[in-house]
Amino acid sequence: MPATLALRVVTPAAKKAIKLGYAKRHLRIDHDDDDHLIRGYIRAATAWAESYLGRTLINTSFLQAIGDQPYANAWPMTPTPLLILPLAYSWPPLQAQAYRLLRSPFVSVDKVSLVDADTGDTSVLTPSQYALDVASEPPRLWLNNTAPLLRRQSLLVQFTAGYGEDHTAVPHDIALALAILVAYFYENRGDMDMSAMPDAAASLLTNHRLVWFGA
Repeated sequence: MPATLALRVVTPAAKKAIKLGYAKRHLRIDHDDDDHLIRGYIRAATAWAESYLGRTLINTSFLQAIGDQPYANAWPMTPTPLLILPLAYSWPPLQAQAYRLLRSPFVSVDKVSLVDADTGDTSVLTPSQYALDVASEPPRLWLNNTAPLLRRQSLLVQFTAGYGEDHTAVPHDIALALAILVAYFYENRGDMDMSAMPDAAASLLTNHRLVWFGA
């Protein structure tokens, strides 16, 4: 049964992934007239790169919601009563599945909660009620047998990901890719093809890109 995933930022990055001066040196400009514009391009370049990479560059707190719904028309379509019992016993699919946290590099899990979709009641899980695989990228989380079972439930995971607190933690090739994207925005105002990343930036980011299939 597929899971529905939603990710939102709780606490955004406190600093930019590259400094304004670094971007301006790459652009070969020494005036301050476009500083506000370039700062906006740095934010846009960072968002594009993070989406492409499946990573976050500066430490950011996220809330990921994971929800499972029953198969559409599953009960009437069950071909034989013999299948009803195993279907009922295997109903809570969150219990056995491992779920990927949708951003890397992993820093910490801050809170894990289960929400009853029928009542809205929330139960905060203790670290003993779930397991983490932080060696994988992105990391994975799953519930163990001591977590409460709910017929319809959503899993809320608040976690922090990022290379560090400021630009000094960002790998140099990623920083250069951001500068290339800033230059692309700056030099092609109003005439940008956003369907594909410039080849130079994509080549620099490829070694850091996370690609996975399924939940």
